[in-house]
Amino acid sequence: MLKQFSSEIKKVLTILLAVLFVVSLTAVVTSTQGKDRVSSNGKIVDVAIQSFAFNPTIVKISSGSAVRWTNMDSADHTVDGAIFTSGIISKGQNYKFQFTEPGVYNYECSIHPNIKGTVTVVAKK
Repeated sequence: MLKQFSSEIKKVLTILLAVLFVVSLTAVVTSTQGKDRVSSNGKIVDVAIQSFAFNPTIVKISSGSAVRWTNMDSADHTVDGAIFTSGIISKGQNYKFQFTEPGVYNYECSIHPNIKGTVTVVAKK
């Protein structure tokens, strides 16, 4: 009886931890929405996540500008690169990242690794 009770507690705790994990990821994505972290001289370039693809796939911006990814699919997606990670982005949500250093930044959806994109950042003139 004690073993069965212990097993049930483990199951409940596992479920609770999974729910807390999902809630915390949702809070991270939601906290970035609606906040304009782009400097007054930077611009925002929009990328749609639609039909299991980033559109456009390749973006070229000046340093100080940002990219805003918006999920138009019914499936959840992420935007993960070497210096940024969005967490889960659900349908209708977005994630924005300001690029301050020139370089080529490759990224992908960690849920669907075949979805890939590139942001090229050039020095401001």
